[in-house]
Amino acid sequence: MDSSSTSSSLTSGVALITYNGMKYLPQQLNSILAQNRAVVHIVVSDDHSTDGTWEYLEAWAKHAPVRVTLVRNDTQLGLNANFEQAISLVEADIVFASDQDDVWLPSKVALLAAVFEDDDRVQLVHTDAILVDAGGRDLGMTLFEELEVSEAERRAVRADDAFRIYCRRNIVTGATVAFRHNLLLAARPLPNMFIHDAWLALIAASTGRIVMLDTPTIQYRQHGANLIGVKRLSRLEKLRQLWWAINRPRPLKATTDKLLASSVILHARLSNQLNVTPAHVKVAYETLQFAKYRSNLSANPVARCFAVAAVALTGRYHRFSFEPWSDVLRDMLKK
Repeated sequence: MDSSSTSSSLTSGVALITYNGMKYLPQQLNSILAQNRAVVHIVVSDDHSTDGTWEYLEAWAKHAPVRVTLVRNDTQLGLNANFEQAISLVEADIVFASDQDDVWLPSKVALLAAVFEDDDRVQLVHTDAILVDAGGRDLGMTLFEELEVSEAERRAVRADDAFRIYCRRNIVTGATVAFRHNLLLAARPLPNMFIHDAWLALIAASTGRIVMLDTPTIQYRQHGANLIGVKRLSRLEKLRQLWWAINRPRPLKATTDKLLASSVILHARLSNQLNVTPAHVKVAYETLQFAKYRSNLSANPVARCFAVAAVALTGRYHRFSFEPWSDVLRDMLKK
């Protein structure tokens, strides 16, 4: 047990968001109730479903063996706002995020709660997952394998260098996440520029510790209608994607401008947080400066190629890009 540990018997609650989820929702709810360490509160925020989801939830809540709070939006809020509404209503020490179409493995709550109880510095825990198809059949691949999480990334997270990794790319999947309720003080409001799991990971990594567990805790259903899913690309598909990115009608600047806008938001938020270390603010600032550089590349192809080559030689692409050589090529060939 970590020497900083003082927590014990933390309570756990669930924030579940739904939208037309009747096909898989009963199985998800059953798996939450079947945990070998019970949760004390389940909040379900429904984004104006029209397929019977809300009516099912009303009937289910009447007989649930745990406190349940149901919220139905009169108009659709969208993914981020609906999720923020749900997590803000959970009354528990630890908040477990939940999709409507997965299945939790029985030990999920106990496993993750123990991590928080062993170390007060931990702000967020995320895990691997078993990928299954629409019928629940194992696809023979885990989430981390699909995301191609490298050993270097794992080592960095274990060494409390998660913030730098998550500035390059998001490897946190919300359906596997649990976080301390007090993280919301720093994370809210959730900006629309970020997917909620990416934002929570960045704030958690800049204000405390993140733990990444290689143990799968859910069956992560891939059924073609996921709001957020995963899909591994073959080498040929990656080359096709790169070709499309270079030749697509939308200028690359639209993408780099979006990266710049998100970097501005992150740096501004961290600069105003009292419990963020200068080292984390510095990484956010360097990420912002790299985004500014990419957004302001010269329209002149010769000047642009020389500028990109010079920056590539400094190692900044490898530091701030998940696919550095692809981004070098994109930046050289497309404006």
